[in-house]
Parts: sequence; C-alpha cells; structure tokens
Amino acid sequence: MPDSTPLTRKVLVIDFHPTAVPARWHRSDDLIPQYIDAMRKASQDILAYQVVEKLATPEYPVLMDGHQYTDTTYLGVLADDKSALRNTNGTYLLTDYGQIIQKFGLLGKIESAQIDEVWMFGGPYFGFYESRMVGKGAFWCNAPAIEQDCRRFVIMGFNYERDVKEMVHDYGHRAENVLAKQFGSEVYLRKMYAQQPTPAPANAYEQFLLDVGTVHRKPGGADYSQDEFAWLSAMQPEWWPPTIDPNLVKASPPITPKPAESKPVTPRPWYQSVRGFFASLFGKK
Repeated sequence: MPDSTPLTRKVLVIDFHPTAVPARWHRSDDLIPQYIDAMRKASQDILAYQVVEKLATPEYPVLMDGHQYTDTTYLGVLADDKSALRNTNGTYLLTDYGQIIQKFGLLGKIESAQIDEVWMFGGPYFGFYESRMVGKGAFWCNAPAIEQDCRRFVIMGFNYERDVKEMVHDYGHRAENVLAKQFGSEVYLRKMYAQQPTPAPANAYEQFLLDVGTVHRKPGGADYSQDEFAWLSAMQPEWWPPTIDPNLVKASPPITPKPAESKPVTPRPWYQSVRGFFASLFGKK
C-alpha cells in the first residue's frame, strides 16, 4: 500500500508584474492558494505545496534575443498582436531561462534545499513554458530540458490572465511527461497527441492513457475536451511522487521529443495565454 505521508514541496514564486498589466487580470496572491488547494485535492492529499519565498518584480522577463518589452511596447502588443516580438521563424520569443536562473540564484536555493521548485507568474507574450525541468539528468517536461549541476527541479510558467484551471492543466502536462519518462512511454504519448495508431499498451501508464486519454483529449473526444482535474485525480497514488519530485525518476538516455504537429498555426486571441503561446510554437497540442 502506498505511503500516505504528504510530500511537501517548498516553492519560490517569481511574479513579473509590470505596471502596464491590466488591473482586471488575476492577482497571483489570489491564484496561489486556489492552486495549492486544487492540487492537494487532485492528489488526494499527497501533494502539499508551501510557498516559502515570493519575489515581485515590475520588470518584463528578458527574452532569448536579449530584448524586453517596455510598458509602451507591451500595451501596443495587447492592442495588436502583429507588433509582438518574434524570432526569424515568426514564432513568439521565449524567455531566457538561463538569465532567470542566474539572476534569481535558483541553483543555490535548490542545492541548499531552501526551495524545491519555482513558479513564475506573468502575462501573455512573456514567453514562459508551462513547465520546464532543470538539473542533472533533466529531461523533457513539456519543454526542452536545461542541464545543470544540481538536483532536478521544475520551473512552472503561469499566466495570471488565465485562471486556476489552466494552472492545473500545466501540471497535467508536467505529470504526463514525467510519467512517460518513468515508464519509457514517450513514443506512445507522442503518438496519442499526433492521433496516430498506437501499439497495444505495454504498461499500466499506457493503459491509463488509452482508457482516460491525454491531458488534452478524452478518448474519442475533441481537442481540449479533457477535464484536467479529473485526469490528475484518476492517476494511481504511487504515480504522484515522481511527478512531484523528478529526482525520483531514474535517469536514462534522453529521447528527443517531437511536437504532435509542426505546421504553423494562425494566432488567435486566446493564443495570448501561456498554453496558447506554447501551442503556437509547436502546433496544436
């Protein structure tokens, strides 16, 4: 019988909140307790988050080409998506995670056990991945891994324009990919997202995906038909620990992930969310 002792995770919150952010959007202080409670319930009291430090900054995150939005340029983007910062391929620029890791001293905080993971809050166009893993033997966690000489940890990217539902969705993708790594089912998961024929399930997780579906799609359902809270709640209790602490996953040679679809996607207004931004990079998830 699985150990029922809650796994407490100490969280550093970094709230990027420039003055141009519309007042009608959510406040991270309101979203955080709702998310903690939702994850406690979804995990049946296995996951206990504890925010131990919160850093608020009025700055915009530095993007991969070194550019940053200003209040003026950001308001312009909110009014007209065509003015958004993009790379040469026409996709929205991502946040420079290396700069964030260094600026906020994340590796030192992780190695000294001050924190176990990081939550970033920001708005549309800030370039966050939904979840990204950092550390020794880091692997695909719905974003490319960042290899560093420290224990593994996850940086979550939340959008305060959206709601707790999207935050739970983000964790769903984190869990989905960590379990795929744990069970050696990365190819199976990719085939499901690509809606390609899959072989007979080789393990309990693949059977779960066949029966319950992915975080995006119920079996036979439309894209985004899944209830992500229900999906997480249906996970077996013994599956939760590695999704909470990726150091519990045995390191193995990385498998280069491929997006479900690589065709360009025409931006729509809801693509301004973190989830939509990610989708616009790699095609509909």
